[in-house]
Amino acid sequence: MTSIRPRVELIPIFEDNYVFCLIDQDNQEVLVVDPGEAAKTSQFLKENNLKLQGVLLTHHHNDHIGGVRALISEHPAPIYAPKKNKTQIITADSWVSDGEKIKLGPFEFEVLELPGHTLGHVAYWEPKFKWLFSGDVLFGLGCGRIFEGTYEQAYDSIQRLKNLPSETLVYCTHEYTEANLTFCKMLSNLDNSPITGDSEELEMYANQLLSRREMNLPSVPLKLSVELSVNPFLLAKSVAQFSYLRDLRNRQ
Repeated sequence: MTSIRPRVELIPIFEDNYVFCLIDQDNQEVLVVDPGEAAKTSQFLKENNLKLQGVLLTHHHNDHIGGVRALISEHPAPIYAPKKNKTQIITADSWVSDGEKIKLGPFEFEVLELPGHTLGHVAYWEPKFKWLFSGDVLFGLGCGRIFEGTYEQAYDSIQRLKNLPSETLVYCTHEYTEANLTFCKMLSNLDNSPITGDSEELEMYANQLLSRREMNLPSVPLKLSVELSVNPFLLAKSVAQFSYLRDLRNRQ
């Protein structure tokens, strides 16, 4: 019997969040990443006759964990959360830290600690399928706001992501790409802008993005290879450049 390749389904919640469902079709099992709301996720599991095998949490913000209790009450499964968020995510069963491996069904994740947006933020890297579940660290043409960490931490976290294979697909948790595109176009018109990306590539990115959004399709997953050439935060060559960009974006 031929095995069916696992896939990732996106469930839109709130105004611009996504919940990710990693589906093992051979066994009708699923992992869920960052269920900020439970109802739509639970409905998806029931409609597709899927058994929940685990919940992966990237950080403690409520739009990422708010649906955990309700989801687990209907679909009992272990919860994995950052070790540094023990006091904020008390429902977790397992606490994860940098470099740890998590084997769940056909998936084996490596935990990456990526502080900046929050101090305890982690991402889950699946090397076999080249999937990265990045929470709020990296977005299409952007990066997460810095709420708890420092600019240095956020910059270093972004640098770690640049070391992943270029064919990586990035599953970020917010649909911010159109707003970030506006920011990038503004940047390209500034004198001495830190952005050094190729303007033609950015224009191609913009055309593809707007076509997808007009059809109400997500910009996620992102192609890391493309983000490396156009995302200003990945192009920043120093903490100073990164900080300048982040402060400028905060004011937009």
